[in-house]
Amino acid sequence: MPLTSRSIDAVAGRVSVCWSLPAASDRVWWGLTSPDALPHWIGTVTTGEMTVGAVVTIRHAEDYSCTSEILGCGPEAWLALTWEFPDEPLSQLRIELAPEGGATQLDLIHEGLEDEAPGYLSGWQTHLFYLEHLLQGRPLPMEEFWQVHERLDRKRRSKRL
Repeated sequence: MPLTSRSIDAVAGRVSVCWSLPAASDRVWWGLTSPDALPHWIGTVTTGEMTVGAVVTIRHAEDYSCTSEILGCGPEAWLALTWEFPDEPLSQLRIELAPEGGATQLDLIHEGLEDEAPGYLSGWQTHLFYLEHLLQGRPLPMEEFWQVHERLDRKRRSKRL
């Protein structure tokens, strides 16, 4: 997996993940915003559209959805949105894309997570692992998500990150 860096600031409630994805930025943008792509790596859009000012609800699991307001975007370059699960604080997510030859560097910063930050680092790594596979035309079964998450979380904890 082309994870290039990751960090966690538990005190500030912030995680960041940098990932080199094997696709051009237009294809990565499709993966980040298309209702056809999202179910393969993050969840199913149940309300709204990925447009500035819209409120979008994404179902991650049965009876467990995240609500986001799309704060801004530069197509194929960046996406900013709020992030709120019913049992967590409102947080902010920013994803930036930079072309790297035939690949794309994705930089994700998720802030305002409070005590949830440690769990989010492994969560985002798992979601981006799934996105990478989708972009390669080899989507992974979502029913295995938590097994993959646990494996990546064990690796993170063993490295004290």
